[in-house]
Amino acid sequence: MSEEYKMKNCKFCGKSLPEEAIFCYYCHRELLTRPERPSLEPKSKPMNRIVLVVGIVILVGIVFMLFLR
Repeated sequence: MSEEYKMKNCKFCGKSLPEEAIFCYYCHRELLTRPERPSLEPKSKPMNRIVLVVGIVILVGIVFMLFLR
C-alpha cells in the first residue's frame, strides 16, 4: 500500500516539507503569514476635521450677522 503525500517547498530555505506543515523543520521559520492586528486607536480622518472647522466658521458667521442687524 503506497500512500502519496503532497509536498511543498519552504519559501525560505527551499527544503521539501509536507503540505500541512506550518513551520519549516529545517530553518524553523513560520510558513503561514498572519494578518496584521488592527490598531487600537481609531485613526481620525483629516477631512472630517476640515468639514467640522468650516461648519463652525459658517455657524459663527451666521450668528454674528444675526446679532449685528
